[in-house]
Amino acid sequence: MSTIGNFCLSLWRRIDWKFNLLTLIEVALLLAIYPLMRWQWPDAAYYVEDGWVENIQLAVLFAAAIIAFNTRNEHRLFVFAGLILIFMILRETNLFRGYFCMAYLEPGEMCRWEDFKYGYLVKGARWVFVAYTVYYFVRHKIWQPIIKYIMKAPVFIWDIAIVGLMIVGGTLAEFPSIDNEIMEECCELTCYLALANCVWRYRQVKI
Repeated sequence: MSTIGNFCLSLWRRIDWKFNLLTLIEVALLLAIYPLMRWQWPDAAYYVEDGWVENIQLAVLFAAAIIAFNTRNEHRLFVFAGLILIFMILRETNLFRGYFCMAYLEPGEMCRWEDFKYGYLVKGARWVFVAYTVYYFVRHKIWQPIIKYIMKAPVFIWDIAIVGLMIVGGTLAEFPSIDNEIMEECCELTCYLALANCVWRYRQVKI
């Protein structure tokens, strides 16, 4: 019990309440979600698949991955984080399936990788990437630096809280009772920006 108590006390002392510029932008986006939903500003078409907001999401994730891969401190941990971010990009774009569907399928035709002759190769490549990420995690014992950060690193509370809140918000936006694309895409954008900020802030932490 004393060990748990000491950890909780240490955790409380390590909470970092300070904002940086990206945190301010995250909060501004968070507060803007309801007005954007209410007035559909600037236009609902901006929030559709492959629209402006989704492309901004991809740019944020790509920037976060670049930062992660170029971090020297705890390099292997951040390479693993970069691999996760790349997987998120692949998930968001579904390996850029939409562009192939526009080029090779008729409008209104069902768009699935199975509809392409060699589509199974693309899906297989995604699983190979996942397998490599898992291999990298095990091969380099990434759980060791993760535990070290959990035990000793500052807790950037606002960014972490926004990530959690936006995951919940984005999930709720997909429920049939809500089904709001603007809410979903805004939550995802805010979440990805907070994730990028976490990568940026933790890359500067030396333990």
